[in-house]
Amino acid sequence: MDQADTQQAADDRRYVDPADLTCPGCTEHVRCEPPGYWRVAWGLPAAGFSHPDGSALCLARSTGRPAEPVEIDRGELR
Repeated sequence: MDQADTQQAADDRRYVDPADLTCPGCTEHVRCEPPGYWRVAWGLPAAGFSHPDGSALCLARSTGRPAEPVEIDRGELR
């Protein structure tokens, strides 16, 4: 990887405000804390995000596992 590729990779990263993250299943805002309850049967390390009530994010239809949060567009909220 040359210097131009490294610079491009650095430019592609950006900070995402946690307040802009929602659960893709129910569109609730998420909190940046693991769920209060985590099913060991999922076979995954505990998620880093949960619903405001402490429950795991909704299950993704494609995997049957808790989904990753998605970023909302602040313009959509106006």
